[in-house]
Amino acid sequence: MPRTLLGTRIRENRRSKKISQAALAKSAGISASYLNLIEHNRRGIGGKTLLALARVLEIDPRELTEGADQALIDRVNQSAASTPSINCETSRTEEFIARFPGFARLIGRQFEQSAAQGETLQAMSDQMNNDPFFSEAMHLMLSNITTIKSTAEILSDDQTLPDTLKGKFLNNLLDEANRLAQTAEDILQHFEPSPENNTQTSDNATAEALLEQHDFYIDDLEKNGTSAQVYMDTLSIPDEEQPETLKTLERYTEITKMLPIQAFLPIAQKLQFNPIALSQDLNIPLTLILKRLAHMPRADDIPRFGIMECDGSGAVIFRKKLPTLSLPRFSGACPLWPIYRSLSQPYQPIKAFINTPTGERFLTYSLAQYDEPNAIGMPARASAVMAFTPDYDMLLTKPQIASQPNLAVGLQCPVCPRDNCAARRSKYLLQ
Repeated sequence: MPRTLLGTRIRENRRSKKISQAALAKSAGISASYLNLIEHNRRGIGGKTLLALARVLEIDPRELTEGADQALIDRVNQSAASTPSINCETSRTEEFIARFPGFARLIGRQFEQSAAQGETLQAMSDQMNNDPFFSEAMHLMLSNITTIKSTAEILSDDQTLPDTLKGKFLNNLLDEANRLAQTAEDILQHFEPSPENNTQTSDNATAEALLEQHDFYIDDLEKNGTSAQVYMDTLSIPDEEQPETLKTLERYTEITKMLPIQAFLPIAQKLQFNPIALSQDLNIPLTLILKRLAHMPRADDIPRFGIMECDGSGAVIFRKKLPTLSLPRFSGACPLWPIYRSLSQPYQPIKAFINTPTGERFLTYSLAQYDEPNAIGMPARASAVMAFTPDYDMLLTKPQIASQPNLAVGLQCPVCPRDNCAARRSKYLLQ
């Protein structure tokens, strides 16, 4: 699949703004014939020309150069692969997204919803197959039904029963019917979704969407000293989603209190945003530094950091994805990622590059730690965090870049084309 259909994106942005090819070419200072070649991906484009075109189109040049969100590309490809009987042109996925971004997002959203529902159904199936309460409840229901059936047959077949005996049988019928109804109600309550039994990865969807809307940097919480509760009260959030949203916002405000942006940013710039150097200089835990770097204002002189946090099972509990690196919301990612390796050696930072099958490269910093004290005979509960950035040239010199470990990784097995991977758990969907 072509990684950059720059010309296609220029053409679609021009058409969406109803600008003619000739008018755009004139305003950008190039010929219409050259622009036509660019728009059909037949000619390259220099930085000066790109900036001129972006200025006329009134968009950020990065919107043209970065291309489609890798996560969206993956979701559209997975959606196509989920129905192999329909031969979709997956080699042109990025072109489709550039031409029809709304439809592409709709397909991606529907695929995510379908995947989430599949996860829920699988979890319910596993619970029904292995839940001792459910097994016992079904046994009780079958016993109740058998008793009711036997009693009803006696009353129906023998019309000569004395009234006193009939009364006893009818009372038995009522008791068994009440037990059956109570058991059915208990089963319903047992499987009824509630804030207590929802998984964390689904609970924080609203909070995650709120942070994504603000690019993970909220001015009111950073500079105005607004509390998480006061800020949340200004938002329209359903009552059932408020506890998890408040928890996420309070976690964010703790980061801003420990590392205020006004004091942190100058030091970070001085130390070239090196997390380990910042941790040592400020005497602040490295995990907190990594979280602070994921909540930074967007500027050309500030590297972009994404972040992923997981529990000891590898399940994602918090994420900030970047356009070119897809992060799972449910289950885990590639087992070769440094974040999972760090779980085997808590408190030992791992610094390494990861190289994805689509050609992107990220500098990562990972660290695992224990979330509770050790107990006799019981290992402590652990979690891990990994911050990653594609802007590694802002942190390291060329010799430093060349000396770092490089890991060939995937995103998730179903969308990873790497052959002969020892860590593969499932086949590549597009084979």
